[in-house]
Amino acid sequence: MLTPKPKPTLKRSENPFRIHGTVRGAFFTDRDAEVAKFTKVLREPAAKLLVYGHRRMGKSSTLERAVEQVNAKGGHAFLADLSTATTVVDMSNRILAGAARAIGTRWTTLASDLVSRIQAGIKIAPDPLTGAVVPSFEVGIRHESTERQQASLANVLDTMNALAEKRGKVLGVVLDEFQEITRWGGEQAEWHLRGVMQRHQHLSYIVAGSKPALIKSMVEQGRAFYELFDVFPFAAINAAHLAQWIDDRLRGVGLQPQAAGALCVQLAGARTRDVVRLARKCVDRADGAGSIDATAAAAAFQEVIDEIDESTHSWWDGLTSSQQNVLRAVAVTEQGLTTKAVRERFSLDGSGSVTNTLKAFVGDGRLMKTSNGSGYAFDNPFVRGWVIANAVPDLGLQLPVTHIASPTSEYH
Repeated sequence: MLTPKPKPTLKRSENPFRIHGTVRGAFFTDRDAEVAKFTKVLREPAAKLLVYGHRRMGKSSTLERAVEQVNAKGGHAFLADLSTATTVVDMSNRILAGAARAIGTRWTTLASDLVSRIQAGIKIAPDPLTGAVVPSFEVGIRHESTERQQASLANVLDTMNALAEKRGKVLGVVLDEFQEITRWGGEQAEWHLRGVMQRHQHLSYIVAGSKPALIKSMVEQGRAFYELFDVFPFAAINAAHLAQWIDDRLRGVGLQPQAAGALCVQLAGARTRDVVRLARKCVDRADGAGSIDATAAAAAFQEVIDEIDESTHSWWDGLTSSQQNVLRAVAVTEQGLTTKAVRERFSLDGSGSVTNTLKAFVGDGRLMKTSNGSGYAFDNPFVRGWVIANAVPDLGLQLPVTHIASPTSEYH
Protein backbone atom coordinates (compact mmCIF):
# COMPACT_ATOMS: atom_id res chain seq x y z
CA MET A 1 0.00 0.00 0.00
CA LEU A 2 1.38 3.35 -1.08
CA THR A 3 1.73 6.02 1.58
CA PRO A 4 0.17 9.30 0.41
CA LYS A 5 2.71 11.99 -0.19
CA PRO A 6 2.40 14.96 2.16
CA LYS A 7 1.23 18.18 0.60
CA PRO A 8 4.17 20.47 -0.16
CA THR A 9 4.70 23.27 2.30
CA LEU A 10 5.59 26.67 0.95
CA LYS A 11 9.02 27.82 2.04
CA ARG A 12 9.65 31.48 2.54
CA SER A 13 12.60 33.08 4.25
CA GLU A 14 10.54 35.85 5.85
CA ASN A 15 7.09 37.34 5.91
CA PRO A 16 6.89 40.00 3.16
CA PHE A 17 5.07 42.41 5.50
CA ARG A 18 6.36 44.21 8.58
CA ILE A 19 4.42 46.16 11.17
CA HIS A 20 6.86 46.70 14.03
CA GLY A 21 9.16 49.68 14.32
CA THR A 22 10.11 51.91 11.42
CA VAL A 23 9.44 50.27 8.06
CA ARG A 24 12.27 50.42 5.53
CA GLY A 25 13.32 49.13 2.13
CA ALA A 26 11.02 46.77 0.27
CA PHE A 27 8.64 46.78 3.24
CA PHE A 28 7.89 50.45 2.56
CA THR A 29 5.61 51.48 -0.29
CA ASP A 30 4.36 54.66 -1.98
CA ARG A 31 4.83 58.03 -0.22
CA ASP A 32 7.31 59.25 -2.83
CA ALA A 33 5.63 62.66 -2.98
CA GLU A 34 5.64 62.99 0.81
CA VAL A 35 9.30 61.96 1.12
CA ALA A 36 10.28 64.45 -1.58
CA LYS A 37 8.42 67.26 0.19
CA PHE A 38 9.87 66.45 3.59
CA THR A 39 13.46 66.20 2.32
CA LYS A 40 13.11 69.58 0.64
CA VAL A 41 11.86 71.18 3.88
CA LEU A 42 14.66 69.63 5.92
CA ARG A 43 17.29 71.23 3.68
CA GLU A 44 15.72 74.70 3.61
CA PRO A 45 16.97 77.24 6.19
CA ALA A 46 14.32 78.28 8.74
CA ALA A 47 11.59 76.19 7.03
CA LYS A 48 8.73 75.06 9.25
CA LEU A 49 6.20 72.36 8.37
CA LEU A 50 3.49 70.78 10.51
CA VAL A 51 2.43 67.26 9.47
CA TYR A 52 -0.66 65.71 10.99
CA GLY A 53 -2.65 62.54 10.47
CA HIS A 54 -4.12 59.60 12.34
CA ARG A 55 -1.97 56.94 13.95
CA ARG A 56 -0.81 53.85 12.04
CA MET A 57 -0.78 55.64 8.69
CA GLY A 58 2.99 55.32 8.14
CA LYS A 59 3.76 58.91 9.10
CA SER A 60 6.77 58.14 11.30
CA SER A 61 8.29 55.72 8.78
CA THR A 62 7.90 58.32 6.04
CA LEU A 63 9.54 61.02 8.15
CA GLU A 64 12.41 58.72 9.06
CA ARG A 65 12.87 57.79 5.42
CA ALA A 66 13.12 61.50 4.57
CA VAL A 67 15.74 62.03 7.29
CA GLU A 68 17.76 59.09 5.98
CA GLN A 69 17.65 60.44 2.43
CA VAL A 70 18.78 63.90 3.54
CA ASN A 71 21.77 62.43 5.37
CA ALA A 72 22.58 59.99 2.55
CA LYS A 73 22.80 62.90 0.10
CA GLY A 74 25.17 64.94 2.25
CA GLY A 75 22.61 66.92 4.23
CA HIS A 76 22.09 66.95 7.97
CA ALA A 77 18.88 65.94 9.74
CA PHE A 78 17.59 63.90 12.66
CA LEU A 79 14.30 62.76 14.19
CA ALA A 80 13.30 62.93 17.86
CA ASP A 81 10.33 60.77 18.89
CA LEU A 82 8.51 62.53 21.74
CA SER A 83 5.73 59.96 22.16
CA THR A 84 6.98 58.60 25.49
CA ALA A 85 8.17 61.88 27.01
CA THR A 86 6.42 63.10 30.14
CA THR A 87 8.31 66.32 30.87
CA VAL A 88 9.86 69.12 28.83
CA VAL A 89 13.35 67.96 29.80
CA ASP A 90 12.48 64.53 28.37
CA MET A 91 11.87 66.34 25.09
CA SER A 92 15.31 67.92 25.38
CA ASN A 93 16.90 64.52 25.98
CA ARG A 94 15.12 63.03 22.97
CA ILE A 95 16.44 65.85 20.78
CA LEU A 96 19.99 65.41 22.09
CA ALA A 97 19.87 61.65 21.53
CA GLY A 98 18.34 61.94 18.06
CA ALA A 99 21.02 64.38 16.93
CA ALA A 100 23.88 62.33 18.39
CA ARG A 101 22.75 59.10 16.74
CA ALA A 102 21.94 60.57 13.33
CA ILE A 103 24.79 63.00 12.74
CA GLY A 104 27.27 62.40 15.57
CA THR A 105 29.57 60.32 13.38
CA ARG A 106 29.93 63.20 10.89
CA TRP A 107 29.86 66.05 13.39
CA THR A 108 32.54 64.31 15.41
CA THR A 109 32.70 66.95 18.12
CA LEU A 110 28.91 67.23 18.42
CA ALA A 111 28.58 65.64 21.86
CA SER A 112 31.47 67.61 23.39
CA ASP A 113 30.28 70.83 21.75
CA LEU A 114 26.81 70.34 23.19
CA VAL A 115 28.17 69.63 26.66
CA SER A 116 30.55 72.58 26.65
CA ARG A 117 27.93 75.05 25.41
CA ILE A 118 24.95 73.83 27.48
CA GLN A 119 27.05 73.08 30.58
CA ALA A 120 24.65 73.00 33.54
CA GLY A 121 23.36 69.57 34.48
CA ILE A 122 24.36 67.68 31.33
CA LYS A 123 26.27 64.41 31.03
CA ILE A 124 27.34 62.04 28.25
CA ALA A 125 27.15 58.25 27.99
CA PRO A 126 27.56 55.70 25.18
CA ASP A 127 24.44 54.37 23.49
CA PRO A 128 24.42 50.61 24.35
CA LEU A 129 23.04 49.74 20.90
CA THR A 130 25.09 51.95 18.55
CA GLY A 131 28.03 53.05 20.68
CA ALA A 132 27.31 56.69 19.80
CA VAL A 133 28.15 59.21 22.52
CA VAL A 134 24.80 60.60 23.68
CA PRO A 135 24.43 63.73 25.84
CA SER A 136 21.51 64.03 28.27
CA PHE A 137 20.42 66.11 31.23
CA GLU A 138 20.85 64.84 34.76
CA VAL A 139 17.70 63.18 36.06
CA GLY A 140 17.22 65.78 38.77
CA ILE A 141 16.28 68.44 36.22
CA ARG A 142 13.07 66.51 35.52
CA HIS A 143 11.88 67.70 38.93
CA GLU A 144 12.74 71.34 38.32
CA SER A 145 10.14 74.01 37.58
CA THR A 146 8.50 74.21 34.18
CA GLU A 147 10.39 77.43 33.51
CA ARG A 148 13.73 75.74 34.27
CA GLN A 149 12.89 72.84 31.99
CA GLN A 150 11.77 75.14 29.20
CA ALA A 151 15.06 76.98 29.53
CA SER A 152 16.88 73.67 29.01
CA LEU A 153 14.88 73.03 25.83
CA ALA A 154 15.62 76.51 24.50
CA ASN A 155 19.31 76.03 25.34
CA VAL A 156 19.44 72.75 23.39
CA LEU A 157 17.79 74.15 20.27
CA ASP A 158 19.75 77.41 20.43
CA THR A 159 22.96 75.38 20.68
CA MET A 160 21.94 73.21 17.71
CA ASN A 161 21.34 76.36 15.69
CA ALA A 162 24.70 77.83 16.73
CA LEU A 163 26.58 74.64 15.84
CA ALA A 164 24.88 74.49 12.44
CA GLU A 165 25.76 78.14 11.82
CA LYS A 166 29.38 77.53 12.82
CA ARG A 167 29.60 74.71 10.27
CA GLY A 168 27.75 76.66 7.60
CA LYS A 169 25.06 73.97 7.45
CA VAL A 170 21.30 73.62 7.68
CA LEU A 171 20.23 71.10 10.30
CA GLY A 172 16.82 69.52 9.83
CA VAL A 173 14.92 68.77 13.04
CA VAL A 174 11.90 66.42 13.06
CA LEU A 175 9.83 66.37 16.25
CA ASP A 176 7.45 63.42 16.09
CA GLU A 177 4.34 63.43 18.34
CA PHE A 178 5.01 67.09 18.91
CA GLN A 179 1.49 67.78 20.26
CA GLU A 180 2.56 66.28 23.59
CA ILE A 181 4.11 69.61 24.53
CA THR A 182 0.61 70.93 25.23
CA ARG A 183 0.03 68.13 27.73
CA TRP A 184 3.28 68.97 29.52
CA GLY A 185 2.95 72.73 29.73
CA GLY A 186 -0.30 73.92 28.21
CA GLU A 187 -0.53 76.92 25.89
CA GLN A 188 2.30 78.70 27.70
CA ALA A 189 4.68 75.94 26.55
CA GLU A 190 3.43 76.41 22.97
CA TRP A 191 4.19 80.14 23.05
CA HIS A 192 7.63 79.47 24.51
CA LEU A 193 8.49 76.98 21.77
CA ARG A 194 7.23 79.35 19.08
CA GLY A 195 9.59 82.07 20.32
CA VAL A 196 12.52 79.65 20.32
CA MET A 197 11.83 78.35 16.80
CA GLN A 198 11.39 81.81 15.30
CA ARG A 199 14.94 82.87 16.07
CA HIS A 200 16.62 79.91 14.36
CA GLN A 201 17.89 80.57 10.83
CA HIS A 202 20.07 77.46 10.52
CA LEU A 203 17.49 74.92 11.69
CA SER A 204 14.55 73.68 9.67
CA TYR A 205 11.65 72.11 11.52
CA ILE A 206 9.12 69.43 10.73
CA VAL A 207 6.75 68.83 13.63
CA ALA A 208 4.34 65.92 13.38
CA GLY A 209 1.34 64.75 15.37
CA SER A 210 -1.18 61.92 15.38
CA LYS A 211 -4.07 63.67 17.13
CA PRO A 212 -5.62 65.73 14.31
CA ALA A 213 -8.23 67.48 16.45
CA LEU A 214 -5.59 68.64 18.95
CA ILE A 215 -3.16 69.65 16.22
CA LYS A 216 -5.81 71.69 14.42
CA SER A 217 -6.64 73.53 17.64
CA MET A 218 -2.95 74.35 18.18
CA VAL A 219 -2.77 76.27 14.88
CA GLU A 220 -6.05 78.15 15.22
CA GLN A 221 -6.09 81.96 15.27
CA GLY A 222 -5.13 83.18 18.72
CA ARG A 223 -2.97 80.13 19.49
CA ALA A 224 0.81 80.13 19.53
CA PHE A 225 1.41 78.25 16.30
CA TYR A 226 -1.06 80.21 14.18
CA GLU A 227 0.60 80.83 10.79
CA LEU A 228 4.00 79.71 12.07
CA PHE A 229 3.97 76.48 10.05
CA ASP A 230 3.01 75.38 6.62
CA VAL A 231 0.44 72.64 7.25
CA PHE A 232 0.48 69.22 5.57
CA PRO A 233 -2.32 66.67 6.20
CA PHE A 234 -0.96 63.12 5.98
CA ALA A 235 -3.64 61.16 4.14
CA ALA A 236 -4.15 57.45 3.56
CA ILE A 237 -2.22 55.61 0.87
CA ASN A 238 -4.27 55.20 -2.29
CA ALA A 239 -6.42 52.11 -1.71
CA ALA A 240 -5.83 50.62 -5.17
CA HIS A 241 -2.06 51.08 -4.85
CA LEU A 242 -1.97 49.44 -1.42
CA ALA A 243 -4.10 46.51 -2.58
CA GLN A 244 -1.89 45.92 -5.63
CA TRP A 245 1.28 46.17 -3.55
CA ILE A 246 -0.06 43.53 -1.13
CA ASP A 247 -0.93 41.20 -4.02
CA ASP A 248 2.53 41.67 -5.55
CA ARG A 249 4.24 40.91 -2.22
CA LEU A 250 2.10 37.78 -1.79
CA ARG A 251 3.06 36.52 -5.25
CA GLY A 252 6.68 37.15 -4.34
CA VAL A 253 6.50 34.41 -1.68
CA GLY A 254 4.58 31.97 -3.86
CA LEU A 255 1.03 32.75 -2.75
CA GLN A 256 -1.77 33.43 -5.20
CA PRO A 257 -3.93 36.33 -4.03
CA GLN A 258 -7.58 36.08 -4.96
CA ALA A 259 -8.11 39.82 -4.56
CA ALA A 260 -6.45 39.45 -1.14
CA GLY A 261 -5.05 42.97 -1.20
CA ALA A 262 -8.45 44.52 -1.80
CA LEU A 263 -9.96 42.29 0.89
CA CYS A 264 -7.36 43.44 3.44
CA VAL A 265 -8.08 47.07 2.60
CA GLN A 266 -11.83 46.52 2.84
CA LEU A 267 -11.67 44.73 6.19
CA ALA A 268 -8.94 46.72 7.94
CA GLY A 269 -9.73 50.24 6.69
CA ALA A 270 -7.51 53.17 5.81
CA ARG A 271 -4.69 52.85 8.34
CA THR A 272 -1.65 51.40 6.60
CA ARG A 273 -0.44 49.46 9.62
CA ASP A 274 -3.84 47.80 10.15
CA VAL A 275 -4.03 46.70 6.52
CA VAL A 276 -0.47 45.39 6.54
CA ARG A 277 -1.05 43.64 9.87
CA LEU A 278 -3.94 41.72 8.34
CA ALA A 279 -1.92 40.89 5.23
CA ARG A 280 0.93 39.68 7.44
CA LYS A 281 -1.46 37.42 9.35
CA CYS A 282 -2.76 36.02 6.04
CA VAL A 283 0.79 34.94 5.21
CA ASP A 284 1.40 33.50 8.68
CA ARG A 285 -1.65 31.27 8.26
CA ALA A 286 -0.91 30.30 4.66
CA ASP A 287 1.69 27.55 5.11
CA GLY A 288 0.49 24.65 2.98
CA ALA A 289 -2.02 26.77 1.08
CA GLY A 290 -1.35 28.26 -2.32
CA SER A 291 -3.90 31.07 -2.34
CA ILE A 292 -5.58 33.61 -0.11
CA ASP A 293 -9.27 34.23 -0.66
CA ALA A 294 -12.11 35.92 1.24
CA THR A 295 -12.45 33.01 3.66
CA ALA A 296 -8.74 33.06 4.47
CA ALA A 297 -8.76 36.85 4.96
CA ALA A 298 -11.74 36.64 7.33
CA ALA A 299 -10.02 33.87 9.31
CA ALA A 300 -6.88 36.01 9.56
CA PHE A 301 -8.98 38.93 10.78
CA GLN A 302 -10.43 36.71 13.53
CA GLU A 303 -6.94 35.56 14.50
CA VAL A 304 -5.80 39.15 15.02
CA ILE A 305 -8.88 39.71 17.20
CA ASP A 306 -7.89 36.66 19.24
CA GLU A 307 -4.41 38.14 19.73
CA ILE A 308 -5.80 41.32 21.30
CA ASP A 309 -8.41 39.53 23.41
CA GLU A 310 -6.70 39.86 26.79
CA SER A 311 -5.88 43.57 26.55
CA THR A 312 -9.23 44.47 25.00
CA HIS A 313 -11.19 42.47 27.55
CA SER A 314 -9.33 44.20 30.37
CA TRP A 315 -10.16 47.62 28.89
CA TRP A 316 -13.80 46.64 28.33
CA ASP A 317 -14.23 45.45 31.92
CA GLY A 318 -13.18 48.88 33.17
CA LEU A 319 -15.98 50.67 31.30
CA THR A 320 -19.41 51.54 32.63
CA SER A 321 -22.45 49.77 31.23
CA SER A 322 -23.47 53.00 29.49
CA GLN A 323 -20.09 53.28 27.79
CA GLN A 324 -20.24 49.64 26.74
CA ASN A 325 -23.67 50.14 25.19
CA VAL A 326 -22.42 53.12 23.19
CA LEU A 327 -19.56 51.02 21.82
CA ARG A 328 -21.95 48.21 20.89
CA ALA A 329 -24.01 50.73 18.95
CA VAL A 330 -20.96 52.15 17.13
CA ALA A 331 -19.83 48.62 16.22
CA VAL A 332 -23.14 47.89 14.52
CA THR A 333 -24.08 51.27 13.06
CA GLU A 334 -21.93 54.38 12.73
CA GLN A 335 -24.81 56.76 11.98
CA GLY A 336 -27.74 58.18 13.93
CA LEU A 337 -26.34 57.26 17.32
CA THR A 338 -28.38 59.87 19.19
CA THR A 339 -31.69 59.09 17.47
CA LYS A 340 -34.53 57.59 19.48
CA ALA A 341 -34.55 54.37 17.45
CA VAL A 342 -30.84 53.67 18.00
CA ARG A 343 -30.99 54.65 21.68
CA GLU A 344 -33.87 52.26 22.28
CA ARG A 345 -32.25 49.44 20.29
CA PHE A 346 -29.00 49.62 22.27
CA SER A 347 -30.38 50.78 25.65
CA LEU A 348 -28.56 54.09 25.46
CA ASP A 349 -29.06 57.07 27.77
CA GLY A 350 -30.35 60.44 26.59
CA SER A 351 -28.88 62.00 23.47
CA GLY A 352 -26.80 64.49 25.47
CA SER A 353 -25.21 61.72 27.50
CA VAL A 354 -24.51 59.69 24.36
CA THR A 355 -22.89 62.69 22.69
CA ASN A 356 -20.65 63.32 25.70
CA THR A 357 -19.63 59.66 25.82
CA LEU A 358 -18.79 59.67 22.11
CA LYS A 359 -16.69 62.83 22.52
CA ALA A 360 -14.83 61.28 25.44
CA PHE A 361 -13.99 58.18 23.40
CA VAL A 362 -12.76 60.41 20.56
CA GLY A 363 -10.64 62.31 23.06
CA ASP A 364 -8.89 59.18 24.29
CA GLY A 365 -8.41 57.83 20.78
CA ARG A 366 -10.80 54.88 20.91
CA LEU A 367 -13.27 56.38 18.44
CA MET A 368 -12.97 58.87 15.60
CA LYS A 369 -15.34 60.93 13.53
CA THR A 370 -16.17 59.36 10.18
CA SER A 371 -14.78 61.06 7.09
CA ASN A 372 -18.14 62.63 6.24
CA GLY A 373 -18.35 64.07 9.76
CA SER A 374 -21.81 62.67 10.47
CA GLY A 375 -20.95 59.60 12.51
CA TYR A 376 -18.41 57.77 14.64
CA ALA A 377 -16.22 54.75 14.02
CA PHE A 378 -13.67 52.69 15.93
CA ASP A 379 -10.10 53.87 15.64
CA ASN A 380 -8.98 50.24 15.49
CA PRO A 381 -10.85 47.80 13.21
CA PHE A 382 -9.74 44.81 15.26
CA VAL A 383 -11.15 46.27 18.48
CA ARG A 384 -14.39 46.81 16.61
CA GLY A 385 -14.30 43.18 15.52
CA TRP A 386 -13.72 42.15 19.13
CA VAL A 387 -16.82 44.08 20.24
CA ILE A 388 -18.88 42.47 17.46
CA ALA A 389 -17.65 38.99 18.41
CA ASN A 390 -17.79 39.30 22.19
CA ALA A 391 -20.20 42.07 23.23
CA VAL A 392 -22.80 42.50 20.49
CA PRO A 393 -24.16 38.93 21.01
CA ASP A 394 -25.30 40.12 24.47
CA LEU A 395 -28.03 41.97 22.58
CA GLY A 396 -29.11 38.86 20.71
CA LEU A 397 -27.33 40.02 17.53
CA GLN A 398 -25.09 37.61 15.66
CA LEU A 399 -22.85 39.35 13.14
CA PRO A 400 -19.64 38.32 11.40
CA VAL A 401 -16.53 39.96 12.86
CA THR A 402 -15.92 41.47 9.45
CA HIS A 403 -19.30 43.26 9.52
CA ILE A 404 -18.96 46.72 7.96
CA ALA A 405 -21.50 49.12 9.37
CA SER A 406 -21.42 51.62 6.53
CA PRO A 407 -19.40 52.49 3.43
CA THR A 408 -17.80 55.53 5.08
CA SER A 409 -14.04 55.49 4.78
CA GLU A 410 -10.96 57.61 5.38
CA TYR A 411 -9.81 56.93 1.83
CA HIS A 412 -10.14 59.79 -0.62
